[in-house]
Amino acid sequence: EPARTMAGMTSPRFFALVPAAGVGARSGAGQPKQYVYIAGRPLLAHTLAALAAVPRLTQTLVVLSPTDDRFEAAVPSCPAWVARVGGASRADSVLGGLAELRARGALDDDWVLVHDAARCLLQPGWVDALIDACQHDP
Repeated sequence: EPARTMAGMTSPRFFALVPAAGVGARSGAGQPKQYVYIAGRPLLAHTLAALAAVPRLTQTLVVLSPTDDRFEAAVPSCPAWVARVGGASRADSVLGGLAELRARGALDDDWVLVHDAARCLLQPGWVDALIDACQHDP
C-alpha cells in the first residue's frame, strides 16, 4: 500500500530492482557472475542482504534469466520477489523488471532503484541516502 501523507495524498514508494540475468561471459568465471562465491556467499546474496536491511524499500525484485535454475538454492528463503523475465541485455532485463513491478502494483509516482546483482559492496546507508535525496523530488 502506498504511504499516506497528512493531506491524504499518496507518497511515492521505493522499490529495488536487481538485474541478475547475466551469464558471466566476460567475467571468465565459467558461471554467471552473480553466483560466484565471495566471503562464503554468492555475490547476489550480499547484494540482497544489503537491500533487505533498508526498511524504506517496499520490496526488492530480482530479475533472472528465464532459464535460471540456481537462484533458490543459492539464496534460500530470500524475501525478494523473483521474476524470470531477464533479457539479452541489462537494459532488456531492467525493462522486463519494470513491467513486472507495474504488474505487481508499482505506480507512476513510485521510485525504482536499480542495482546490479554482482555489485556486492552495496551499503544500506547508501540506499537510505539515495532515498533521502529522491523522496521529495517531483
